[in-house]
Parts: sequence; structure tokens; C-alpha cells
Amino acid sequence: MPFTPADLVIENVSVITMDRQFPFANGVAVVNGKIAALLTNNEQKWPIKPGGMRVNGEGMTLLPGLIDAHCHLRAQTSMNLAVPCSRNKINSIEEIILAIREHAKRLPTGTWIRATGYDPFFLTENRHPNRWDLDKAAPNHPVRLRHITRHASVLNSAALALSGIGPNSSDPPGMRVDRDPKTGKPTGIVYGGDTWLSQYVIPPITASELQNGANHLLNGLLKKGITAVQDATPTNTLDDLEFWAARIQQDNWPISIQMMANEHNHMPMARHLAEELPAGISKRLEMGSLKVVLEALPELYPSIQELSRIAVEATGRNVPIAVHVVDPEMVWAATEAIRSARERHPKNNIRHRLEHLSLCPEAFLPEISALGIIVVTNPSLIYDHGDRYLIDVDPLEHEWLYRMNSLLSENITLAAGSDAPVATFDPWIGMKTACTRTSFSGRTIGPAEKLNRWQALEMYTTGAALAGGWKKVRGMIHPGYQADLILLDQNPLTCTLEALSSINVHAAWSAGNLVYHR
Repeated sequence: MPFTPADLVIENVSVITMDRQFPFANGVAVVNGKIAALLTNNEQKWPIKPGGMRVNGEGMTLLPGLIDAHCHLRAQTSMNLAVPCSRNKINSIEEIILAIREHAKRLPTGTWIRATGYDPFFLTENRHPNRWDLDKAAPNHPVRLRHITRHASVLNSAALALSGIGPNSSDPPGMRVDRDPKTGKPTGIVYGGDTWLSQYVIPPITASELQNGANHLLNGLLKKGITAVQDATPTNTLDDLEFWAARIQQDNWPISIQMMANEHNHMPMARHLAEELPAGISKRLEMGSLKVVLEALPELYPSIQELSRIAVEATGRNVPIAVHVVDPEMVWAATEAIRSARERHPKNNIRHRLEHLSLCPEAFLPEISALGIIVVTNPSLIYDHGDRYLIDVDPLEHEWLYRMNSLLSENITLAAGSDAPVATFDPWIGMKTACTRTSFSGRTIGPAEKLNRWQALEMYTTGAALAGGWKKVRGMIHPGYQADLILLDQNPLTCTLEALSSINVHAAWSAGNLVYHR
């Protein structure tokens, strides 16, 4: 049977296919953006179309493009435009004040100032900044300073006034306002309420600012071998959908994007994508799960009843839900809601997701497995925030932190996301951390949850593909799959563990098109 001439042949490479049935090969042939065949030896010469490309991989390693199963594109883009207050930039509240003050000098009075990334654990004062600290920095500008986790913010007096938060105000939905116990006056620290602030108080970043930030982000993602992302931002709107559609149309953005949204925005966005945007957009932009963020303030929000309603209705529409769960009560609520959805729609086989699963007792694992729930974990959070977890989390619960190996032992599908910008989007740091379970300072967290190299790679390839409903689409080098490919200078299965986090991507292809070259 004659071979179909290829548009692209990559030969003389060590191919790691991520297919357990046929894990290795020596080259690939690509036709019309998809894998046509695997080459089984270096002597095999696949025919090329006129104008096609034959690439000599020079013995390097070829992998399927990596997938970030949980990130926040707008937040990562806007973080690059905000005043950076992370530990590698700032060591004290005084330095935060100085950084914001310098930024304020360049802005007209009344302009919102966005600052982000502070972590009290790494500040000299070992406390949150407050409204009075930020007032020193910018008394004539409203300021919002976001915690590194994005689940807390600090507002100065001008920002509190614009938010309508005062001594006698009620806390907005999903938010707990920290107050002076004697006077009831807000300290400026608010827990939760990220959606409320973004939708009703703080004006969005301009499209031109976002576009510049997106171009910067694109190069950073491709440089690390990421060819597809699942944007887990609950506050995504039609504007975000239009923005990323424009990047695909105008800038030929090559990374596939799957967008989540909350209950109110998911259906209008899905309808707009299907009916209003050009058909070709759907090859690189699609709607993913319906995102639900659970908060404990101190009661669960939304309630178990409301969460169950959301799960049942979404399942009825064949839409998976992705539930943010960070403590045992949230895990229980999410599994109960998904159980309700399964009972109401027993013939619907969509797979729902738990995002983070930060603290999970072992007793929950059989139920998660039985319900076919996919867990999207975040090894980068162990690296970036593990030192704080070891202090903030009860020592008896350390073994519950970001389980990995125990999930696989219960046959639970496991995917990995960066949660960027809360943690680094570098997947190689994530893989190394999954194998070593070590924090930034080198402390070990939950050593029983270590993975081997193959398992760590699966989280960013086949596991992440399953989490996005991309089975038989991407995540594997296999005939018929999209030719998203990355060429590496080292083999992640055989290099030293230390070298795993510093692997270099020499080239990346999206649907067979070269989109990055080092």
C-alpha cells in the first residue's frame, strides 16, 4: 500500500508517543495537520509532498505538545501589566508601598492601580498589608493589591469607597470583609469576592494592553512546550471570548484554548461561539467546563443545594462542571453534587472535574473514582507555596496535600495545571515537583505521593487531554491525532531529576505548522 506523501516528516528523533501500547518511535509523518504515521526506524524514508518539509531531529526527543489543564490567561496577561509584588521582587510591606508609590507617579489622579502577587509568608512583617499601608502609597488613586492565590485582596480607602464597603455595609456575595473588632471599620483586607470586584467595581484592562500582554505570554508558553491550554477562569465573558478569537484571527495565535465560565456566562458564550464567530475559530477556541468556585466564608458558598442544582442542570445540557475544591468540606459537597447529577442523568457519561483537590482525606478517593471524576492537580503550587503549606496546614493533614500517587492507585484520571499566575506556568518545574514533591526551599511534602517520570508526563499530555474532552484529539503522538509536537534537547524519561526542570524546547509545531524555534 503506497504511503501518502507528507507535509512534514520529523526523523532521527527519539519519539515518546505517550501511548502505553506503543510508547516509542524514531520519527513521525504529518499530513494535513495530523499524525499520519510513526516511523519505526531511522532508515525508513517517508515521501514528502512538493513544498513539504523534512526535519532532521539530530537525535533529540520528540513529545506531544504539553497541555496546561488549569491556568488563567487574562490574569497571567494582566499580571505582567500590574505592579509586581511577588517574593522575587518584594520582601516587605515597606517595599510594596514604595513600588506602588512609584507606579502612582506615572498615572493621572483617580486611575486604578493594580498590584499583585504578595504573600505574607515571605514578607518581613509576616502580615497582610492593610488599607492604611496602601493609603501611604497612593492616597489619590484606588488600589487593589491581590494576594498570590487571588483569593484575597487588599483595598485602600479610595478603593473601599468605590466598592461601597464601609463600617455599616453588608459583605458582598462570596466575600468576607475583615474589620476592626472594636469599630467595625474595614481594614482593607477582603477574602473571596474576586468575581464581584472584577465585575462590579474594578474597570477592565484595555484591549490594547491585553493584546501586548498576550503576545508576551504566547512566546513564554511556546518556549516551555505548551501548545494547548484550558483557561479555568470563572469570570470569563463574551468580551474574553471575542478577545481570544481576535488573537486567533488577527495574530494567528497557534495555541489551542478551551475556556471555562461560570453559570451565568457559559451558555451565552457557547452560543456566541457557535453562531457568531467564523467556523474556523472552533479549531483553536472552544468552550470547556462550567466553572464553580466554592468558598468557605465561613459557610459554604454556593450551598450544597445550589451546587447540586448547577451540577444537575449542566449535566442535563451535556456540559461538565469543574469545581474549585481546597478543603475536605468542599470535596464532600462537590462529590455529593456530582452524585446527584449522575442519579438524575444516569445515561450521560460526561466526566466532571475537581480543580486543585488541595486537601483530601483518603476516605474520599473511592467515591471520586466511582463517579469517574477527573482531578486536575497543581504540582507547581507545591513548589511555589509548599513552604507556607507546611506551616499553615495541620501536620496531621500534610499527607492530604495535593495527592497524586494515591489518586492513580484508585484509578482516578489525573491531569495537571499550573494555576498560573498563582504559580509558575513552567510545566517542567511541575513535572520535577511531581517526582520529588519538594518545595522552592527543598522541603519534602507528602513523599508517598511521588510519581515516576511517565506518570508526571501523562498529567500534562494524555491526562490533561482527557480533562478537556480531547481524547483522540491531542495529548498523544498517534495516527489521527493533531500534530502538536515539541522537540527537546533532553529526554525527560532518562535525564537527571535536576535537569528535568531545565529542559529546553528547540521547536514546537501546532497542527503540523512550525510555531516556535529556539
